[in-house]
Amino acid sequence: MKKKFIVVGTGNRGLGCFARKIMNTNGKGEPEFPEHGTVSALVDSNPLRAKNAARELGLPDLPAFKSIAEAQKQCPSDWCVITTPDYTHCEIAVEALQLGLNLMIDKPLATSVMECDKIISTMEKTGKKVIVGHNARYHENTLDAARFCREGLLGKLLVVEGAEMLGYNHGGDYFHRWHSDFSKSAGLITHKCCHFFDLICWILDDAPDSASAFGKRSYYVERPDMPHGKRCSECQIGKKCPQFYDMEKWDGFCKRMYKDAEPADGYLRDLCVFSDRHSICDHETMSMKFEKGTLGIFSYSTFSPKEHWYLNFTGEKGRIEIGANSWDGIPYFRMYRLGEEPVIKVLGKEGGEHGHEDSDSRLVADMLELKGSHPLLKALPWEARRAVMLCEMVARSVAADGRPVKSSETGKGFPPPPPDAGRR
Repeated sequence: MKKKFIVVGTGNRGLGCFARKIMNTNGKGEPEFPEHGTVSALVDSNPLRAKNAARELGLPDLPAFKSIAEAQKQCPSDWCVITTPDYTHCEIAVEALQLGLNLMIDKPLATSVMECDKIISTMEKTGKKVIVGHNARYHENTLDAARFCREGLLGKLLVVEGAEMLGYNHGGDYFHRWHSDFSKSAGLITHKCCHFFDLICWILDDAPDSASAFGKRSYYVERPDMPHGKRCSECQIGKKCPQFYDMEKWDGFCKRMYKDAEPADGYLRDLCVFSDRHSICDHETMSMKFEKGTLGIFSYSTFSPKEHWYLNFTGEKGRIEIGANSWDGIPYFRMYRLGEEPVIKVLGKEGGEHGHEDSDSRLVADMLELKGSHPLLKALPWEARRAVMLCEMVARSVAADGRPVKSSETGKGFPPPPPDAGRR
């Protein structure tokens, strides 16, 4: 019997990475997906966007609603896919679970440990399933790293090092939209770096103990020296700006989904990144300690000329390096062990309309419970909670000017914003 999915949140992620894949619209998924699942309804607070999303799916008559309760009443379903702004995850997830739906919640699970605990508690009371959209696990290289570390090929893990350097267009994109409001995202350390914190905890098979961090906003600030407008589509600098957001990209998809839906709620997708409205950092650096004793460092920035990310795990018997080269974007895996030839793999270049290699399709296959998925891959909510815990510890440390924060200090409320997210 086909699984029926209600997709909540019909932006780029909900439509492009989940709804289209489940339905295999224009070959965006896999041919067998529609045999095992179907999108029964869409839910979005913006009715124009929901209707436009239905047309993008090639299903203009697909039911669209403003609430999950109404959708579940009119179109009884098995699963709910939640891809709304991060600060809404907890409330929507709790309601959906109480309505009898299993959940796929896109990362992060929530914006605080307190909210994660509410979701997990409701899941346990209702007996429903919850998986989290940590799609980075589904990359071949990250799975290999997790398997080999668990098999003890590196011995006791002692050090992890990591970084994500986002390019101007990618990093700046978060400052066009709601993510730059700390109250809605808990900062990019939560929204973006939760990917890496999940990978670190998952590969180490460990939970964070403490963290110390510093953060600033130095690049995405007001620029009175530039003749920029309020939004990219009305700016005289236009495509000459490295942070230009093109509403016409992807054959006009962004214009149809965002610009054409503005009359319903006034949400502007292409606000200028050079503004004083931001309340998040644009670069942070941190050190961390895990319960089993592993030490770690991590940093990110959102204004690099070339994108690059890496995670390196060093143990008593060897080292694993995974990442994507800054010069060509090609993912790599390298393992070095004393007295042995290195194991080196290079995969195809990341790309596609929504990127992420084939990880989103593999995640959808897990949702559909198709055969072939490795048992380590699926991110369970208690695992996703570890990543949010580390994010919250970092946020609390940044707010306290680098004071070390213990895991026991989390779960008592929403993390505080940076004390001064302006230029410093």
